Amino acid sequence: MNKRLSTSHWFNEELFNEALVKGFLLVIGSSCLLLIVLNVMAEKYQVAFTEAILLMLTVFIWFCPTQWRYYKWLVLLYVAFIFAGILVGISTSPLYSGRQVWVLIFPMTSYLMLGKRTGFWLSGVCLCLVSIILFLRFYDDFGEGLIGIVVNLFLAYTFLWGLTHGAERIHKKMLYALKKIASTDPLTSLANRRNVSQTYQYQLQQALNMGDELALVLIDLDNFKKINDTHGHDVGDAVLVDFAERLREHVDDNEQLFRLGGEEFCVFMPAAQSKDWSVTFCEYVHDTVFDFADLEIHYTISIGVSYSQEESGDFKHLYRIADQRLYKAKSLGRNCVVLTDN
Repeated sequence: MNKRLSTSHWFNEELFNEALVKGFLLVIGSSCLLLIVLNVMAEKYQVAFTEAILLMLTVFIWFCPTQWRYYKWLVLLYVAFIFAGILVGISTSPLYSGRQVWVLIFPMTSYLMLGKRTGFWLSGVCLCLVSIILFLRFYDDFGEGLIGIVVNLFLAYTFLWGLTHGAERIHKKMLYALKKIASTDPLTSLANRRNVSQTYQYQLQQALNMGDELALVLIDLDNFKKINDTHGHDVGDAVLVDFAERLREHVDDNEQLFRLGGEEFCVFMPAAQSKDWSVTFCEYVHDTVFDFADLEIHYTISIGVSYSQEESGDFKHLYRIADQRLYKAKSLGRNCVVLTDN
């Protein structure tokens, strides 16, 4: 169960970002608990009260649903409260206290909680305010030495911002690559059945926008087991690759093509062209010999077609109808197309 949850977080950007935010909240909440205890023991009750407020906000955001309409505003308030606390701490503490280093949480915190654009401007404003506070309070005492401190803060801030931004970009690229690998058939390089229902919804909308319905063309290679048994699985794989190439040559958009498993393939297309395409493609496969090594392999296909106006356009029902018509094409002797139940 844990492995499945972990996988879903890697493949879902929203879940992954939510996990990062929860990790950040856990660190802030734990720190608040520790600091509240320490400040109460030191009789710094005002500071402890402020940290208690931050702890309550942390807990509230932890349990607040991200779909809530005011969630982003709440997060903005939360981050601003943290930053304001850091600014107050810097403005009331001596330079040697080291509280100025807390400015280094600005880039990661703002980027993680608010996104790139809002986080950049908010953390930039806070960094400028920190610099102003330091110069107003300590320039008379430290002079040019303070300039070096501020410059180092800016450089460290820039480095952490760039590191955070780079990590996010790398994660997005990795996420895209993982999704691509997971949704692609390794043998034919066609899409597999992982995202077929989502793609169907997109293709259906495209067809409706053109004033047409969508056809689900289900294709099965005839007697494929016999090819494997006679010539071996290497030849069988070569036949599947050859058939995938034939599909690509006869369909303009590769996003419409799927290998559903074994020797079963699926094509989405506008309903108006599905009949002519299916008949023509079936005849083309029949009339074209596949040359592989020293072999000439002749294979055929059977096709069952369903349409989005049937069964209210639900993909599972359409697949069932197309599968029934494909089975009927097999029972009629194979190498044919079945478009209706009649």
